Amino acid sequence: MKAPLVPVLPREEWSDAARDVFAFWEGPEARENGSRSNTMMTMAQHPQLALAVLELGKYMLIGSTLSPRHKEMVVLRVAARFSVDYEWAHHVHSARRIGMTDEEFAALRSGGPSTIWNQADQALVDAIDQLCSTGRIDGNTWNSLALTMDRKALMDLIYSVGFFAMNVWAVGTMDVPVEPDFAEFSKPADEMAAKLT
Repeated sequence: MKAPLVPVLPREEWSDAARDVFAFWEGPEARENGSRSNTMMTMAQHPQLALAVLELGKYMLIGSTLSPRHKEMVVLRVAARFSVDYEWAHHVHSARRIGMTDEEFAALRSGGPSTIWNQADQALVDAIDQLCSTGRIDGNTWNSLALTMDRKALMDLIYSVGFFAMNVWAVGTMDVPVEPDFAEFSKPADEMAAKLT
């Protein structure tokens, strides 16, 4: 296995600020014992940055006006475009919990037009691809999105693509490895996501 460019924070360097990062999603047990997430253990190398990113991520995953399904579609398509297995594995797991299918995952991996998408979903995939390629959404795609999304949702979409692109660049560049037991420790997040559907 390739060594990460930025390693997890060693125990002897666990400051109070680093423990705040561990506990952000996982609570007091992680504050005491460290996070089960390799991303959190890596981000704890820079707690001030980590906590700012985590607060924005909390909005994108929980507060955003996008549907839970569209949130997962954004993360998965961005992860596929930039070939980041860490985000892909975690979010396939989350997306399965809200009912997404292997056929949808295959379409998100390949991108472009697919007969499995309705017009709104296809417009979403097109918008993600356009934002990743050019930083813009073309007029036809925007008009298609606006048939089912209000202005807040459209703004959330733009910022979500940017946020998750930033995340996959970071996780991919730092070579954060997928945890063997990530499905087990993701249960609390899955339960939170299920309540939002």
